[in-house]
Amino acid sequence: MATYTIIKLKEMSPLHMGTGKENYDFSASILHSDTLSAALAAMRVRLGRSADVADFMDSFTLTSAFPYMGNRYFLPRPCGRVAVSINDCDEYVSRKKIKGIRFIESTLWNQLAEGKKVSVGVDSLKDGFLLAGNNKGRFEQPYKASVNQRVSIPREDGADAEPFFFDWTYFRHDAGLYCLTDAEGALLDEIVSLFEVLGEYGIGTDKNVGGGKFTVETDKVTFSEVPNADAVVSLSLYIPHEEDMSLINLSESHFELVQRGGYMAGSEENDFWHLRKKSIYALGVGAIIKTSGKLKGKIVDLRPTEYNDERMHPVYRSGKPFVLPINIEAL
Repeated sequence: MATYTIIKLKEMSPLHMGTGKENYDFSASILHSDTLSAALAAMRVRLGRSADVADFMDSFTLTSAFPYMGNRYFLPRPCGRVAVSINDCDEYVSRKKIKGIRFIESTLWNQLAEGKKVSVGVDSLKDGFLLAGNNKGRFEQPYKASVNQRVSIPREDGADAEPFFFDWTYFRHDAGLYCLTDAEGALLDEIVSLFEVLGEYGIGTDKNVGGGKFTVETDKVTFSEVPNADAVVSLSLYIPHEEDMSLINLSESHFELVQRGGYMAGSEENDFWHLRKKSIYALGVGAIIKTSGKLKGKIVDLRPTEYNDERMHPVYRSGKPFVLPINIEAL
């Protein structure tokens, strides 16, 4: 049995997560773990605690943020094939629907992790969500996207304003995002406090107009032991440490690579906002990793190296894995 703390982001204002590209008409679909941990570290620096940023980020792990609605929590679909079947449904249609699953309700997700096969009715698959229980009625997603037209006002005199499109994610009143952490004791108290400050400040793009604000609530969740677990599934981004490579069987693992980078828009130095961070690839959430030991991961510094400026600060991103055991042979 393993118990973790749930950190719920409630009463969320519209959110836009940048994709690292110069386009605003599309928002990233997941608030990733490296973004969350870096935002907490930035809040810590703002509060005057800047001496041990790397040590702070190395002291805990977070999952990426996933949707919840009421007391229903959703987890990302594990990569590769999942042992899900749909009752009274044509095989071709069934495979197509299962392929479209993005999030799985936690009770069903736990069954899959334990190596159990899950059989559901066709009404349990709604808009990329696999739901537990009776779902005959209409399912309203925890969030919806809306693309709005806006206008960019140029700073130069006489220049024309340029219209552009901006993608906001809106959340239901009883829904939002949540993440899990392994932090305990005084460290957990500090992290929750930093999340509360972050909620007032906002996360994502356009914080100055109220984007990405939230309140915080905590809870606990316990995951049962997985009999005959032979792999782990990552609920965070994962950047393998050199020592991890001897523990991983890549040929029997299933994962997608996610490029991380973008602009230094979160820097306190306005002159750095237009600078691009270095890029790095990470294993995405839902990665199933066949491993013979505990994975370490690493924290990387993505600050641009081509700028000789004494004000240039480290841009840390955490690739420490938050993993749960899974029975890969039964999937």
